[in-house]
Amino acid sequence: MVGIDAGGTKTRCVVLTLGGALAGAGTGPGANPNSGGDTAGALSEALTEALGSIDPAQVIGGVFGIAGAGSAGRPAAVAAARRAWQTSGLRGSPAVVTDIAVAFAAGTSAEKGIVVFSGTGAGAAVINDGAIVQRADGYGWLVGDEGSAVWLGREAVRAALAAFDGRGSPTLLTESVPRALLGPGAVAEFATPRHRGRHRRALALAGAAGDLTGPGGGTAVLIPRPAAPPDPRLAQAIVKEVYGRPPAALGRLGPVVAAAAAAGDDVARRITEEAAAVLLRDVDAVRPALGGSYAPVVMHGSVLRDGPVADAVRAGLRDRFAADPRSAGDGAVGAAGMALRRLGYPVPGPRRAGS
Repeated sequence: MVGIDAGGTKTRCVVLTLGGALAGAGTGPGANPNSGGDTAGALSEALTEALGSIDPAQVIGGVFGIAGAGSAGRPAAVAAARRAWQTSGLRGSPAVVTDIAVAFAAGTSAEKGIVVFSGTGAGAAVINDGAIVQRADGYGWLVGDEGSAVWLGREAVRAALAAFDGRGSPTLLTESVPRALLGPGAVAEFATPRHRGRHRRALALAGAAGDLTGPGGGTAVLIPRPAAPPDPRLAQAIVKEVYGRPPAALGRLGPVVAAAAAAGDDVARRITEEAAAVLLRDVDAVRPALGGSYAPVVMHGSVLRDGPVADAVRAGLRDRFAADPRSAGDGAVGAAGMALRRLGYPVPGPRRAGS
């Protein structure tokens, strides 16, 4: 049985036996055409690797969860899935669902419940038997996906640029964002002797003055000091890098924001707090579609694995449902599990990606 979880930045494929054992696994690039992915190519690459030496005649079905496969993008997603399936020599065609449905299946074998997700995309949905009953957001980087890794990255760049030109508050992001986007070597090229190390020296002086110690000697809080204006070419280099890559590439800044927030940076904290708030708002919007019945809540995506956004969302869900949410495992295994369930076979439990 084949399962695929095709997101905006990565595609994973697994092949499970009818007993739920892992028989093969493969990966490919992002498959969401709305964020720059080649859907058919990514599916084919991951599927070919996962099948390996497996006889295609032994594969009896599969489920492909594809980002952007909602009603607007479904025809293109189905066509790409069938093309990849047939190119691999498989019989029939796979079922195609959105990656949102697969995200829910990655955390529970229940047919109905809520999934809140934040990776390349973000939002929440009520799922019933692989179908979206009601959703909030998940509309793509241009008009939605608030609270996603891409959204976090965009907000981090905006905050860094605002601090550079005097519109925003001093923030650690003015150092960590360019380093993440351009690399330490590239950043050093823009540093004159006057600017080089100024930000770090300001933090060191703040620490010497006792500004880095929390109340009662608790967790240290970094308070960036205003530094000399940076070389204006640095801001332009950042802008060029951002616009020169697919929007999904901004997602790599998600951990940068989380690290700055954990270090006590006020600007980064505001960004992560807003991300958690909008994700919980998404859950509140879809919750009535459950009809008052108990159902599991699954957290899915890189932003919701750990860190300040995950912690805040987990606490908010616990308050709302008086129970701990479930953490999703490997989405590709969730997709294969959906395929097994539809044929009446036992569904394996959640499994971490790569395990």
